[in-house]
Amino acid sequence: MIISVLNKKGGVGKTPISFSLAKDLGYFLQSNDNSVIENIYPDMAKITPKPQLIDNCVYDFGGFVDTGILDIIKASDVVIVPCVNEYNSILRTVETIEEIKSYAKAILVIATKTEKESDFKQVQSAIEEYFDDLHFFELKSSKIFKNAIETGLSIDELFHENALSKSAYKSVYNQYLTVLNIFKNN
Repeated sequence: MIISVLNKKGGVGKTPISFSLAKDLGYFLQSNDNSVIENIYPDMAKITPKPQLIDNCVYDFGGFVDTGILDIIKASDVVIVPCVNEYNSILRTVETIEEIKSYAKAILVIATKTEKESDFKQVQSAIEEYFDDLHFFELKSSKIFKNAIETGLSIDELFHENALSKSAYKSVYNQYLTVLNIFKNN
C-alpha cells in the first residue's frame, strides 16, 4: 500500500501523522522536506528531493506539488490531507485538493489540532463547499504528536507506554486508531 500525506500549508501535522502511520504499519517513510524522520525512524526513513516510488511506504510531502510528487500521488492508494481550523489552512487545503483531485484515487481530510467539537464540523463544512466526495476524520489537539517526533515513538507506542499515557492520550488515540485501522484492513 502507498499512502501520501500532503498539504501546501505547513504546521498541520503532516510529519507526526506520516511518521506514526509508517511506524505502526511497519512501512517505509520518505519525505521531500527536511525534518527529523531519518533520526527518529532510522533505516526506514529517507529525506530526498525526489522520493522513489516503492510499495509499503508513507510519503510526507512538503508544501509544494511537482511532477515527481504527482507521479507518487497517482500511485497512492490514499492521500491524506491534514488541516487545522484556521482560514489560511482551509484555503491552502482547498488549493492542495484542487491540484491533486484528478490524480488521487481517494482523499482523506484529517482535521487536526481540534479543541472544540465545532472545530471538526467547521473544517468539514468549509471544505465540503468545494468538494462532495471526500472522507473526513478528526485528530484532537494533543501533546502526543509533539512527543512522537521528540521521542521517536509512534502514537500507538506512546499510548501503550503506561497507565498514565493511556489515560492522557485515550481520546486522540481512539481517533488515530480509526484511521490506522483503515490501512491495516486495507
